[in-house]
Amino acid sequence: MVEVMRKEKKQFVSLRRSVIRYNKVLICTFALYMLYALVYSVSVLDCKGINFYSDGGKVTKDMLKCTNMSSGLLAFLRNNNLIICGIFLLVAIIFLVLQKIALLNINKLDTDELEEERVGKTSQIILTLLLGYTGINKHRTRNKIIGNIYLVNFVLFGVAWLIKSFFETTYYNYLMFYCTYKFGLLFLMGIVILNVIEAIFQLFSLKDDENRIYA
Repeated sequence: MVEVMRKEKKQFVSLRRSVIRYNKVLICTFALYMLYALVYSVSVLDCKGINFYSDGGKVTKDMLKCTNMSSGLLAFLRNNNLIICGIFLLVAIIFLVLQKIALLNINKLDTDELEEERVGKTSQIILTLLLGYTGINKHRTRNKIIGNIYLVNFVLFGVAWLIKSFFETTYYNYLMFYCTYKFGLLFLMGIVILNVIEAIFQLFSLKDDENRIYA
């Protein structure tokens, strides 16, 4: 029995290290995404905002027009943003799945290590699905860095959405709002996909007697 406990403790330590390592990769992926969003924003500094004009009493707008920086790496990064963002999402999904597989294996172990890090299974699934885009589920598992990244994106996207909805002229004339909304929305959609995957893994995680899991 003692030998089994020692073996499971070693497995726990190894799996725990893997979870932390994959989490660091996820943080780096999100950081690179934000860096790309910044580079994209710089690449459209020379672009004209979408101009408004009157068409028979109805306000309409032109498309985004760029003059300089129309070729080279910056143009590639600007013109293929959906593909690039898709690559970031794919990388995030891969390492999230690897992390959750490790957590599934941790939940199979009979160990008392780090009991304070367990969370209620049912409540965590609900939080992940309904409020995960705010990062509250990550804060609950003490993953504050990713939780703060989610929260900052949610706030910035919300501000840009409000300006787009109620101050449309300002939104289209100031490209920082355009870029914030564009990348905030893409990131928000990615977070929702990641949260659904996370909730599925949480659903199949083995719980302890108090309905708690490592999440």
